[in-house]
Amino acid sequence: MLPISQHLLYELMAKGDSSNPELLALLQELAPSATVDFVMPRYHLYHVYETRLGLTQYVTGEFYEGLKEAVEAMAASSLANIRLLKIKCLEGDCVLFVEENLKEVLGIIYFPQKSEAT
Repeated sequence: MLPISQHLLYELMAKGDSSNPELLALLQELAPSATVDFVMPRYHLYHVYETRLGLTQYVTGEFYEGLKEAVEAMAASSLANIRLLKIKCLEGDCVLFVEENLKEVLGIIYFPQKSEAT
């Protein structure tokens, strides 16, 4: 599948329904082209990204859209495991935190395009 726009993912996620049929259908199409795809216990991914959130807020000053919301969703979730998918979008990469069988999206982190100079 050709890269899509982060804006499309953002709009579908903004509808506030983690089981939005349009979002889940798109996810089914995107999953095979993910550059990273693995499943981990929810508590582990939560702690990794909670630490990353703290570092971005208090140490590096970097801000990634969706990071705080993804961490909050993982904290509130009752899922035992979470699947992480990294996909390439036109404006940069996105990391999606989803239910193992792609039935629910907990959150999406939107990363800007990296410049080739850095």
